[in-house]
Amino acid sequence: GQSYEIRMLDNRKAGDIPEINGKLVKSIIRVVFHDRRLQYTEHQQLEGWKWNRPGDRLLDLDIPMSVGVIDIKTNPSQLNAVEFLWDPTKCTSAFIQV
Repeated sequence: GQSYEIRMLDNRKAGDIPEINGKLVKSIIRVVFHDRRLQYTEHQQLEGWKWNRPGDRLLDLDIPMSVGVIDIKTNPSQLNAVEFLWDPTKCTSAFIQV
């Protein structure tokens, strides 16, 4: 139940990627294995999670605590990922639960 904050910041220098000015940015947060051996078996590990914990997700966005995130999407086949849009000109924090 612990939530962890990820602050979304616009690090562009003046003139960098001007085509996103005034637009929303899509971000995807994924939880993956650090251990290289487990990275190769990630699919099997996630299938095991689905089998043992039907309906549970590995990663969720704590919507009440998050600020500035919109159009939040979770794909039922990707239990370890969450996708959302945010405005780089505004203060944005995504609070995740693993």
